[in-house]
Amino acid sequence: LDGPEHDADDLPALQRVRAALDLDGIVVGAAHKRVAQLLVSRGYSGLEGEAMRVAVDKFLFLSERAFADEQPEEARKYEMGRLLSLLNISDKDSRERVSAVSQALYQQSLNHVADAADSQTGGALAGASAAFGLASDKAARMNTEKYRHIASDLISGGRLSEEGKNRLQKAQQVLRLDDQAAASAFAAVAAPILRQEVAKVADALRSETEASAEQVKQMASTLADRRADLALPADKGLNIIVDGFRITLRSLYDKACKDARINGEARALATMDEMLAFAAVAGKVLAELHVDSAEAPQLTLPADSAAARRLYGVYLNRSFGTDESLAPPDDVAHLLELSEADEETARVEICQPRLRELYADSITKAEGGGPPLSLAKLGLIAEKTKFRLPASAVEEAALEVYKSRLEGLTGRVLKLHEKQDLDAARNFLELTEADVRKLHLKAFANIYETSVEEALGRSGVMSPETREALLQLRERLGLTEDDAEKIFYSVIDGRLKDMMEDVQEAWEEATYTKDALQKVWKQRGKDVGDDPSADGTGGEMALSGGPQLEGVRGSKLMTELCKVADFYIKNKVLREGKNVLHEDAYPVTVGKWIEDKTKEEIYGIFAWNAVTCQDSGSRDKWQAAKPHVGGILGMSQEQMQKTMVRMVSRWANMFIKQKIAESGKLGEEEISTLTNWVPTFFGIDKDVTKDMVQAANKGVLQSKVLKLLNQPRVTPEDVTKLRAEVDAWDLVLQKDLELTKPQLRSLFRVEVTAILEDTTKTNEEKQDAIAQSRESFSLGDREATVELQDLLKVRTRGCLVNAVGDLLQGNETMAVGEMRRLELLADFARGVEGLKLNLDMDVAPSMRQQLVKAYASSAAGDGKAPDIELLEETLCLTTA
Repeated sequence: LDGPEHDADDLPALQRVRAALDLDGIVVGAAHKRVAQLLVSRGYSGLEGEAMRVAVDKFLFLSERAFADEQPEEARKYEMGRLLSLLNISDKDSRERVSAVSQALYQQSLNHVADAADSQTGGALAGASAAFGLASDKAARMNTEKYRHIASDLISGGRLSEEGKNRLQKAQQVLRLDDQAAASAFAAVAAPILRQEVAKVADALRSETEASAEQVKQMASTLADRRADLALPADKGLNIIVDGFRITLRSLYDKACKDARINGEARALATMDEMLAFAAVAGKVLAELHVDSAEAPQLTLPADSAAARRLYGVYLNRSFGTDESLAPPDDVAHLLELSEADEETARVEICQPRLRELYADSITKAEGGGPPLSLAKLGLIAEKTKFRLPASAVEEAALEVYKSRLEGLTGRVLKLHEKQDLDAARNFLELTEADVRKLHLKAFANIYETSVEEALGRSGVMSPETREALLQLRERLGLTEDDAEKIFYSVIDGRLKDMMEDVQEAWEEATYTKDALQKVWKQRGKDVGDDPSADGTGGEMALSGGPQLEGVRGSKLMTELCKVADFYIKNKVLREGKNVLHEDAYPVTVGKWIEDKTKEEIYGIFAWNAVTCQDSGSRDKWQAAKPHVGGILGMSQEQMQKTMVRMVSRWANMFIKQKIAESGKLGEEEISTLTNWVPTFFGIDKDVTKDMVQAANKGVLQSKVLKLLNQPRVTPEDVTKLRAEVDAWDLVLQKDLELTKPQLRSLFRVEVTAILEDTTKTNEEKQDAIAQSRESFSLGDREATVELQDLLKVRTRGCLVNAVGDLLQGNETMAVGEMRRLELLADFARGVEGLKLNLDMDVAPSMRQQLVKAYASSAAGDGKAPDIELLEETLCLTTA
């Protein structure tokens, strides 16, 4: 560590010592730790500064190399980490310092390459980079840099000799560079020398823009010779020459841009002329230089698009002059590598104002008695071809000119000659009516709208003459039919809003109570007073009372809506025709001015009165207006039909309530009225009234069921009659009458009681009948079985109690009848699964035995023998 700063022999000397002493990694690590401690102690002794830095750098390098091959990796990290901790150096700083030493030592090895370019030197270099731990990419960069230094020394005189070429080849082999890397490194050194020659030739070309062919060949020969002297490949040399010429072009371009900004367009054009002339003659030199098998390189200049576009525009503007000796503008676009889009943008900026000026001058001259526009149009063809503008730019220029002609006529009705002049100008400008539609709409929409307002007048209806005058005005103003129609509809829309205010007021009078109406009108600053129209029907919606003309509920509403319909039809707002849909027939509707619910109520009153009015004249008028009223309110045919159905439903429900209140039910005549006459008269579907009648009867039947269940005793006949009525109206007991489960079970028990005590049915028939009853009352199997078992127990016990009572009173015949009913129920009970009748109760066995004997003796004269065994089992008289 006390030796020279960079001594390449230090590392191999240490490696030989370690090998000779056969030291392992642990001993070497301990030795390096001891040296680190000595270095630290030196620092405490005042030995700092450059000497200390050199010692530490060398120590870090030698330590890193000593531990580089230690296995495992953790061992190497441990040893280096211990040293860095003692020296108080970070890992990053350590790597940088080791790398600096490695590169310095490798550079020493490289310095011998120029003097000893042989195979041994090449091997030594490869071994040195590996021994010094230099990364391969760093070694490659250092090799390349060394190659450049060697090449630079060899061509310092401006040419590369044969001996120099040989030395370079040997250096390439020693430094292990591939051909591409070596060629690039050499070109980087030789290029500045060739560029100096190119700069001299470029200066000569700028002063000799009219150089002869012989001069061009001489200059090309000079550059070719210099390229050959430098031993540069033809393609690389040509690229360097092009870049050299491009430097001159760049300086001229920068000067032209500066002139355009500061010194004016004239100075900028002069510089651009010089730039184009230089590019032309330089291109000739390049053509002489290019390799035969390759295409001559193009001398162009990549430039900022905005600045290049500006220069191109300045040059293009001058090209429309009389000097035909100038280079075409396309040469500028090519030289500055302008894109098609940038070239077109610049062309539009320059040529569009020129085209507008030509258009305007031609129209002005024609109107002043000059050449007609037809001749002027022919004369413009050549100019427009020269401008090479896109169609959109030509149309835009034409529209601007037409707009300027129109501006002086805005806000008034055109005179005939003014309209003719405008049409002539439009044709000259090759514009269609569709092209200028928006311009005319902006200029004359207010005039046409005012004219439509005046045409409607106070009456609100246009006469045929007025309509014809509006048509002529539309044509005079150049408005399209669609635009005129929209303006017309906007005026109609405004009038309709005003008329609908009266309609809504009339609706309020027809539907609000007088108190509610007074409150609403008070808010508007109006007094109802004793207005007879304010009838206070409220929620009855004009359905109360008879529909007499003078007493029609909402008669004012009918009048106002008829005015709206007349206004709509007489002004031909309605679109008619076979293929016109209802939604398209009413282009102007009330829309959202009135809430949908209110619109439906307004239409409902009108539709109801139109059908029910007893005055034939008014009824016919209202019927004719009815579909138009709905359409103007913005209702679809489906909505109108639903509203009418709702109105009829209200009336029908009132009718049904009245009849039921009078007689407790709907008679056949009332039902016929509802199901036949009402649908025909009001034009609605029969199912509507059928459903209403069914709903009414449903309510009646529900009341009957409740009364039936509240009676002290319900007979099977009552249930049978109820079932018949339910079936007659296609109703279902549980679903339609909304009966609860307890109510259904009660009806089931009443019906099953009659089935069980029917002596004409067999047990199988009774079971079928009970099953049908269960289904009709929507009871489950388990539910019905429980009810049946309970019913049998109750009925048999009742029979026994009644028989005992009759016998005790001496009425043996009645007792026998009860015993016969008991036998009938017990016989059926034997077939009910899980049911066993044990009627011991509190009746003494002797009394039960006496009843059986009485029943057995009474049946002797009867055709059927009593089942004494069944009765004894049922009455618990048998012994085990």
